[in-house]
Amino acid sequence: MGLRRPSFRSATAFFLVAFSTAFLMTIGMRLTGWFTKAPTISADQNKSLGVAIMISVITLAIGASIRRMEVAELRSALLGAASVLLALPLSQAAISQSWDVATTIITLLGVVLLIAGLIVSLSIEQRNEGP
Repeated sequence: MGLRRPSFRSATAFFLVAFSTAFLMTIGMRLTGWFTKAPTISADQNKSLGVAIMISVITLAIGASIRRMEVAELRSALLGAASVLLALPLSQAAISQSWDVATTIITLLGVVLLIAGLIVSLSIEQRNEGP
């Protein structure tokens, strides 16, 4: 059983790729200080961060090597990420009654992923309509 079942292999690959990509993106945004105040980190914390990044890159490579994503899976990943990127800042803005630059940037990233997911969806429909 295990990784021999295509659905389990697909789910594992999808999770590993999505999780490691989100983890790396979150660390990158946090370190740049784009959405929050950039943290002050010590040399020991810097080493730990480097190890975490290396492990995440290895996880991304393992997820990508388990199984290449099909177009429908790519569409699901894009639309899923878009829904999260749109829901989180908009809900925060609704609760806090404030709209700042970070909210705009994250919302725009969500819109870009939504458009990409819809474009991928259109390509799937065109393939199904063929002979």
